[in-house]
Amino acid sequence: MTAEAFVEGPRAEDRVRGVDARPPRHEVELRIIAQDPSVKGPDGRIVTANAKVPAARLENGPRSARFSVVDYDVSTATLVAAATLPSGRDRFAEASDETLCTDLAFHAQQVYAVAARTLATFEFALGRRLPWGFAGHQLYLVPHAFSEANAYYSFEDRALLFGYVPGGGDADIYTCLSHDVVVHETTHAVLDGLRRRFLEPGLADQAGFHEGFADIAALLSVFSLEKVVEVCLDRESIGSLRREQIDPDALRNSVLTGVAEQLGDVLTQGRGALRQSALRKPPTDWRERPEYREPHRRGEVLVAVVLEVLIDIWTRRMAAYLSPGDGRAERTVDRARAAEEGAKAAKHLLTMLIRGLDYLPPVEFEFGDLLDAVILADEEVVPEDKLNYRAGLLTQFEEFGIVRPAGTTRDLLSGDFAARYNNMNFTALRTAGDEVFRFIWENADVLDIETDHYTYVESVLPSERVGPDGLVVRESVANYVQMLQLTAAELATRSGHELPAGLDLATKLQLFGGGTLVFDQFGRAKFHIFKRLGDWNRQVERVKYLHDGGYYDRFGRLGFSYQGAAGQLFAELHSAVPDAGESW
Repeated sequence: MTAEAFVEGPRAEDRVRGVDARPPRHEVELRIIAQDPSVKGPDGRIVTANAKVPAARLENGPRSARFSVVDYDVSTATLVAAATLPSGRDRFAEASDETLCTDLAFHAQQVYAVAARTLATFEFALGRRLPWGFAGHQLYLVPHAFSEANAYYSFEDRALLFGYVPGGGDADIYTCLSHDVVVHETTHAVLDGLRRRFLEPGLADQAGFHEGFADIAALLSVFSLEKVVEVCLDRESIGSLRREQIDPDALRNSVLTGVAEQLGDVLTQGRGALRQSALRKPPTDWRERPEYREPHRRGEVLVAVVLEVLIDIWTRRMAAYLSPGDGRAERTVDRARAAEEGAKAAKHLLTMLIRGLDYLPPVEFEFGDLLDAVILADEEVVPEDKLNYRAGLLTQFEEFGIVRPAGTTRDLLSGDFAARYNNMNFTALRTAGDEVFRFIWENADVLDIETDHYTYVESVLPSERVGPDGLVVRESVANYVQMLQLTAAELATRSGHELPAGLDLATKLQLFGGGTLVFDQFGRAKFHIFKRLGDWNRQVERVKYLHDGGYYDRFGRLGFSYQGAAGQLFAELHSAVPDAGESW
């Protein structure tokens, strides 16, 4: 038996009969907990919001084409009956706090709505449907998977698994009810499908990317809800905010820190995704400090810089409301308007960051690559940067010592590049890996790609993005990877560098290179973003990082492992790391 809840519109047979001629619905609103049950608004009630979720035909669970909620508890071997959500309305629209916390059907609605909203955010920004990293179409959402203060994405189970801590009635702690936790784990699943190679052993920045970007998505998702931002604005002000209450320092200390501390309070109970140390600006020499070679702390650097960018964009958006000229001695901003601008800033920034994912090299990620990718992608979609978002982005990243890399991006439409398209099919260049490889082969010299290494085009994906002025940018993004296996002794000879003391020279190493080729709607190559396999400085740096972290001690002379239990990897990432300032 199924329940067609929140369908896209009236059934075809109803339209034929003239029963209902309404246009299909593209979105529905579902009530969700906006942060966590422990976070209360001024009225003392849990802060909730109506989230816009893509309309879909739902079966009991709920189950859609992309998600399937299965409420099975492995700790007690208990399977809860699939939740039934009534068609056309939200049964929890007026539900009490007690109902939200204790009704397992709402728990199912919470994980489904937040996960679906998160996936839709990524698909809108990238302009296409996104596949999961596993062989399947539906991601399982398990709201009460085990009795433990943890939550993680499991590749093997094709699932997001949410734990809980029994406390008796209202004292029970459910990670599935924390908005930021659900977004964080959904982002892991999305990134696994987008950038599978980022789970390979790589540089220190790559190790921290998954956690850092998942934290960013969680934080900006919370901030994109106007109600949350309004609640967190200066509570002493009734209706309007003065200039000094919405300057960068005030917003940082009241709103930003307030939201993050609330998530941090959740975190101390084993639920929140945001680590408290991300609130503190890292020292200028963070790259050289041993503690920042740990993946969690490394990711926090990325979170910290994005928080500063958010404040910068938010204040830029409110500047017009505070400009002089109306004859009043002091300008004020309505609290609701300030919250609206803050939510818009969060949405715009998250969209910019997600768009940049397509312009990243497929391997050997470094923080500067993200900055370069975001700028490139934004220039294509928003040619006129009227609010100077890009300039602000560059300034804030530079404050943290992160700059655009030199020599890793080529504009292929510039006058100094002459691509060869002889005997090529332009339609196939936008869709087929074999044709992209042909392009690489014929242009290897001008692309500076070494052809004596194993090279494979892993994906060719379409993209259709719409800018704020209605400009539609259609592209195809192709990723190729190069691999080389050699011993540590051979690497030392080729690179001319000294390898770490204690590394067995007979250890087999696996080196990576690769790049991203961006084609326009006509099949012409636009950009080549790459990491050369023969960059021996980078390769030796990677080997040193992995050696210092004990990677080669675990795998001995083999030196590398094929991707193992990714689910266990994320479970371990979310285990307690006291030195990283987190508690799961």
